[in-house]
Amino acid sequence: MVYALLAFLLRCPEHSVPYPWERCYNVMTKVLYYKNIDDGTMVIDLRPRVNLGGGLDHENSMWNQLTGQSSGRQPPFCDYQYDQNSPVIFYTNCLGCLIYIIMPDLVQFCPLCGQFVS
Repeated sequence: MVYALLAFLLRCPEHSVPYPWERCYNVMTKVLYYKNIDDGTMVIDLRPRVNLGGGLDHENSMWNQLTGQSSGRQPPFCDYQYDQNSPVIFYTNCLGCLIYIIMPDLVQFCPLCGQFVS
């Protein structure tokens, strides 16, 4: 079901997420995530730029902070529709519950706990 959510986000980013998903934003941590209201599955979105629809974009620097990469900001007039690679889904249980993470790149270490990923 998580992969269906990712396919929907890539195919129709300007639409509301379908049931049973809801898009959430934690103002304190500035984290965009999706929650399945039927089973509680959580998907954190760490893509640097997420189209929220209606001309709104969420810019996320958390990926750069977690991986130590610099954020290469582009001029505001650039077309961002095709400037990112296809994201990957990573899952971890390091925080005591299963969490899925949408990331822009493959990783060798978990971005949440730093453990080596085999």
